[in-house]
Formats: sequence, structure tokens, C-alpha cells
Amino acid sequence: MRLPHLRHAARPCPVPADPGPRGPRSAPPPGLSPGPRGWAHDAPTRPKTRTSQRWRCARLFIVARRCYSMGLMSASDARPTREDLADEERAIVREEEDTLARLERRLAADLEQEPDRIEDLDAQMIELRDAIAEAKEEDVASLIDQMHQVAALRNKRGKGRSIPLDPKNPYFGHMRLEDASTGRVRDVLIGRHTLLDDGSGLSVVDWRNAPVSRLYYRYEEGDEYEEEFDDRTLEGTVLVRRAVAIHEGELRRISCPQGTFARTRGGTWRKAVGSARPTLAGGAGAALRYDRNRLGIGGEDDAPRADKHLQEITALIDPRQFELITQPESGIVLIQGGAGSGKTTVALHRVAYLAYQDPRRFAPHKMMVVVFNDALVEYIKYVLPSLGVDGVKVTTYRRWTADVLRRLRLPLPKARSEQTPEAVARFKKHPAMIRAIEALVDEKCESVAEELAERVGEAAAQAWRADARPPVARVRALRTLAHKVATSAPARTNLDSILSEAERTFLDVVEDYLELNTNPERIRRTIASWAPGDFSDREVEQIVSWCARKADLLDAEEGADLPDPALPDEEDDVILLRLLQLQAGGIFVGGRRLEYEHLVIDEAQDLCALEVRVLLDCASAGKSITIAGDRAQKMIFDNSFTDWPELLEQAGLPHTEIEPLEITYRSTRPIMEFSRHVLGGLASGEPAIVARDGAPVAYFGFGDTGECVAHLAEALRDLMQREPNASVALIARYPQQADVYYQALRLAEVPKLRRVAHQDFKFTPGIDVTDVRQVKGLEFDYVVLLDVSAHNYPDNDQARHLLHIAATRAAHQLWVLNAGPPSPLLPVELVETGLFGEMAEEEAADAIEGPDVEHAAAGGADTAGRRASP
Repeated sequence: MRLPHLRHAARPCPVPADPGPRGPRSAPPPGLSPGPRGWAHDAPTRPKTRTSQRWRCARLFIVARRCYSMGLMSASDARPTREDLADEERAIVREEEDTLARLERRLAADLEQEPDRIEDLDAQMIELRDAIAEAKEEDVASLIDQMHQVAALRNKRGKGRSIPLDPKNPYFGHMRLEDASTGRVRDVLIGRHTLLDDGSGLSVVDWRNAPVSRLYYRYEEGDEYEEEFDDRTLEGTVLVRRAVAIHEGELRRISCPQGTFARTRGGTWRKAVGSARPTLAGGAGAALRYDRNRLGIGGEDDAPRADKHLQEITALIDPRQFELITQPESGIVLIQGGAGSGKTTVALHRVAYLAYQDPRRFAPHKMMVVVFNDALVEYIKYVLPSLGVDGVKVTTYRRWTADVLRRLRLPLPKARSEQTPEAVARFKKHPAMIRAIEALVDEKCESVAEELAERVGEAAAQAWRADARPPVARVRALRTLAHKVATSAPARTNLDSILSEAERTFLDVVEDYLELNTNPERIRRTIASWAPGDFSDREVEQIVSWCARKADLLDAEEGADLPDPALPDEEDDVILLRLLQLQAGGIFVGGRRLEYEHLVIDEAQDLCALEVRVLLDCASAGKSITIAGDRAQKMIFDNSFTDWPELLEQAGLPHTEIEPLEITYRSTRPIMEFSRHVLGGLASGEPAIVARDGAPVAYFGFGDTGECVAHLAEALRDLMQREPNASVALIARYPQQADVYYQALRLAEVPKLRRVAHQDFKFTPGIDVTDVRQVKGLEFDYVVLLDVSAHNYPDNDQARHLLHIAATRAAHQLWVLNAGPPSPLLPVELVETGLFGEMAEEEAADAIEGPDVEHAAAGGADTAGRRASP
């Protein structure tokens, strides 16, 4: 995702006609002089520096704050009113406003003392990255060199660094701690950088490093704490714990046990409806009432809803998520969680945490994040820099394998077949392929041993068999033993000849790939030995016939046009890479082994065991890997995935512990109950704990598509007028159906309408018309499922998974529309009454007995989908 370049101009602060209560303008503020339209900036007296654009904006921002404090702007402009709050609530808002003002004064002082020190290196890294993408080839080397210099400077600052805070968003959490031994009370702010206390009694700590930040994630307001910090035991009480939202330097929201207070667009502080701290607690009459025929949960005159726009995700991590983020640096963490439970949130924050803890080992270029689709790639490329990590490779599996093979320059066409039969794709992704590749390599190794025994001697064969290293490493090791295993000149000549030919054949993975494809007996033996009963006789013959066409690659000239069946299949890429790993001891590009210090594998249930195995073998010796997935959100149905234990064993990780996330934060209770009903027998275990209640799922049946479009167009126009910043997804089963609805709604003049057909989401407010295979991993305020009919969603496992995925993209409200016989997967109650998940008052009263969700967290990236303000 290209980030817009910052553009600004130094605008003079306006001068009110009335000098105000603080007296006339007897003297200009420091650094300003009178002008025809107000105070203007003096000409600089020092040479210009390369201070970054963001921090030039920061100076203007702080000057504006000075204007407020000097009476150059009215008090009502400086702070919103708090008339709608009770006395205690007004005191909380006033205290947080004063805290922010104190920090702003500190930042202003730092800017005046060392203006040249303040550079936003993260912004410079992003600008250089974008420049490299657009640069001419001859300029790339110079830009990469600049990028390395900036990265080195940023890393050199390290822990305890004085990197300045972003005045537009300096922190997201506020704690007040009382030490049990001394009685000392101090305020600690939680942010993304550290700002040490200069004697003012105010400090900001980095959530990734400072030990005291653990208190924010592990304790609630009023809790007594006891933690080990640097071999010391600290005890005390958390007097205050609040999450705050600061946007463009302005306090927008405060969440605490006393309630959630939000600043309205009119500038008034009001207590929000609901809670930004998701809870299952309720009471008689507590359930909100919703208009079934109205899409949206708020209007222009409604009180702000605390859960409508949650704060930034770092502020909302819960204790279980924090525990997984801060796992030891080495080892494999496998996270299983339902839709919206925060799997991707945890994985991305773990990347940021590791990069901060050990910046040398976990440098950005030594880590990689593999996600399901291109939309998530673009989103996460933006999220990671916001967490303080830029330069991490974010890619899909297909993008990664294609890039690696391009760099390897194997003698194969770049194009891939677009007509691969389903049975062939399933065969090449089957765990049996792992065994087939290993068997082929073992056969080749044994052939070398037999030739050594025959032409050199038994000593050479025994030395070869005793070496457990990959074959290429064995070849090179045996050469060094030539004087021991080959005692005569002819034997040494034979040894050199055998080893040279062996090294060539072990590095020629294309030859092995063709052997796996074009040997019909090997294919039949593979299926009979390791996949009995998984393929019918007809499918076996189809596999043999299709794979035999790859023999055309042997005689094809470079650049020649080949028929589609003769082209390599997409599934062949991972087979080629696995052959390299087993025979060469890794994937070597430019003489260097391709490996990563930390790997994130997201949505792992949609990868096959062979694909996971190849990624795992690209990890460094420390094996620092985060795997995230959800068995219920399966979208690839030909990869033989059944459950985590089987996948882990097939991928070589039989003893890996599965870490569950049991609370879902994204979707409301009615949406999650609906999605679980859709899964039917595919739903496993106990239902997830759902953090929020909300509008019931609504069903609308129509006689034809035209009637459906008329109803939907009216609802969407009304929604966009009431909630212009809302994000809406209209999700069809197939792309062709999405086209029909898009064209019809465009003719109906629905505003902010976009057709998303190739993962090209804008992540901005508006209405995206798309199909279910485009939305995996994303999130929208409101979702409308289009044509949920028996034809589009029949009673089979694939339809259940797809409908579950589509429904759980909704954060606040879900509509189901249909023009025809309804899908059998829909609840009978929903079809007959038009509503599902409506809580009766007695049920709401019972909910108070349920467990309370102690912390709020952002759901997946899962939260990767918060489009309106990504």
C-alpha cells in the first residue's frame, strides 16, 4: 500500500478580533512575528536541515498549542465541553487532558533544545522503500545504500533510546502506580517509544520493552501487583488504568472502569453507549433495541458507541495475547483461534516485540510474514511500520515461491498452467508427495553408494552411507577423505568422477521434478503406498495422463510457447524447492542460504503439509516461528488439511503445543451464533467466548434480484448519510453475482460504491462489492451477504466454511439477503421470523452470571481489516 506523502504549509495562526481574557497582544510568541493575517513564522536563523516532514508538522502543531495557551484562540476551540458528564466523569476527562498537555509542553521543550536531533527515521524508511519501487535500475543501488544507512541509525539508537514521540499519537495507555514499600505514586504512559522522566513526574514507556509495561496488560484498575523486575520484586497497587485514543494530537476517547468517554463531532464529551471493554455482563433491559429494517448502529444524533471504532490494537491486547506475544525468542508458537480472536494481531505484535528485544538478530530483513491473500499483504505492509518495524518481507505463499524460483534461474518456463485438474492439484498437495520426494532422494543416494562400492571400494560406500548430511554436503565431505577411502590412483580417479556426477545430479532438481511427474509407475506406487483410497482409479489415470505432458519441457526451447498442460503447475513450485532443500541442504541464492530468523505463517490451515515443511526449513537454527490459523476458516479444500495434530506431524512438528485463543472480539454474539450454526458438525469444541452483544442477524427474502437491489440501495444510501465513515462489504458467492449487484447499485446512485475483484481493497470508508474468496482475513463494520440461496450455499462442507468466513467479516451488523429458495445452512428461525440472535430480557438478565471479559483486544488482521483507519 502506497502511503500518501505528507504535505503541509506553514499557515499563520488566526488572530481573534477580541484580544480575549488574557489581555492584548503586547508581544508576539517566540518565533513568530506580526503579519497581515496574524502571526507568521520568522525566517530561520540557522541553516536548513533534513528534519523529516512529520516533525516539521510537529513544530506547527506545538506552535498552535502555544496559541491556545496564550489566548490567541478561544478557550472553547482549545478544549471541548464536558457538560454531558457527571462530576466524577468530568474529572477523569480533565485529568487526561491535563496529562496530554503536560506531555506536549515537554515535547515542545525538547524541540526547542535540540531541533536537529529529531528525525522520523521510520518515515524516511517508508519514503525510501517507495522510491526504490519506482526508481530506474541505475538508481536502485544508491537508494538501497541510503536505506541501509537509515536502518543502521535507527537500530543504533536501541533500547533506552531518546527517539522522540509522535505528538499526533504519543501514547495509548495511562497507569497510576502506588509502590507498596515507599508509598510513592507515579504516572506511567504506555506508547511505542520511550521518553524518560526529566523530573516532571511523567514518563512514556515502550510497550515492547519496559518491564513496567507488563502491568498494563496483566492488571486492572484497583489490582495489587507483584512482579519480578531485574531480580527485584516490586509490589504495589494499580490506582488508575485507562486506554486513551489520541488522533492528530487531540484526545478523542478515554476507556476506564468508570465508562468510556468519547468526544463527539460537535466537540462535546459524552459517555459512550456500550463499552469499549467488551464484556458479557448485562442485566434486565440492558439489551439494545435495533430497527430490523435499518442498516447501521448509530445516527448523527445518537450517543457515540464505545465499540464502534475501537482504539489502536496495541492498547487493547488482553493478558492471554500478551503472553503469546512475549514467548521466548526460539521455538514454535502455534495459535488456534476463531474469527476475530486476534491471531494475526498477536503474530504481528510478536514481530515487533522480537525486533525490539534483539534488533541485531531480528532485523526486519531477517523476518518474513506469509499471509493468505494480496489484500492482507498490502494492509500489513502498513501495520508493521506503525508498530515500529519497517522492512519486513510480507508476502503470499505463491508470491514467495515464484520470487525464489525466479532468482534461482531454473530452466523452466515462468508461466504456470491455468487448467490443472482438481485431482492433480490434490495429489501434488497430498502428504504422500513429501514421502515420494524423500523416497526419490534416498534412491539416488543409494545408487551413489552402490557405484562407490563397485568402482572405488567398500570403505568409500560405508563413509557415504554413514554421513547423515544432505547429499551435496556428503559429496564435498567425501572428497576430503579421498586419500583414506581410495588408496590407488584408478580408485581416486573413479571417486572423483562419481562425486562430480553425483553433485551435478543432486543439484539438477528439474530432472528430479520430471521424474516425479513423468514416471507413471512411480505415481501409481506413491498413491498405493501413502494415499490408499484417497484417489479413485479414474483420478489416478487422470493424474498420470496430465503429469506425462510435462515431458514436453525436456525438448522445449527457451521462450517457446507450450500448451497449457505442458506448463508446470502452481503446485510444482514447492516440489522444486523441497527437492533443493533435501539435496543441497537448503535453498541457496547467490551462494547464500535463504533463511529467516523469524517466520510468521498466517492462515496455516490453507497451506498443505509440504508447503509448511518448506517454510519451516527456511528458518534459522533458532527455529523462531509463529503459526496462526483457524480450522473453521478453511478456504482451500484440496490441501488434505483435517486438523492441527495431523498437519504438524506431516510437517515434522509432532510435539508442538497448540495455544488457543478463546475470546472473540470482532463480531457480536448474534453474528458468532449464526456463524457457528452455519458450520454445523464442522464446529469443534465449546463455543468461543464472545465479547460483545449487538444487533440480531436480519434476513430479507425477495421474489427477484431487482426487488432485492431496490431495498438494498435505499438502506445503503441512508447508511452513508448517517455514517459516512462506515465500511460495508456486500459479499456474493461468485464474482459474476457481485458484478450484477455492483452494476445495479451503481445505476441506483449508491455513493462510495467500489467493485473489488482482485484483492484491490482501498481500506477506506465506503461500500465494497466483492465475492467471498476476496475477503479472507478482513473486517468491515457492516456486512450484507448476497443471494444466500440453496444453489449458492448447498449443504456441503465447502459451502459451510465459505458462509462462515463471509459472515464473520462483520464487526457490528449482518444482513442476509436472498432472491430464491433459502440455503439449508440458514437457521430456520432466521428464515421464518427474519431475525436471529435477538436476546430476550430474561436472557439478558442471565448474562450477568456469565464470565466477564477482563481486557479488550483488537480482533484479527483479522484486525488486519479495520478499513476506515488502517
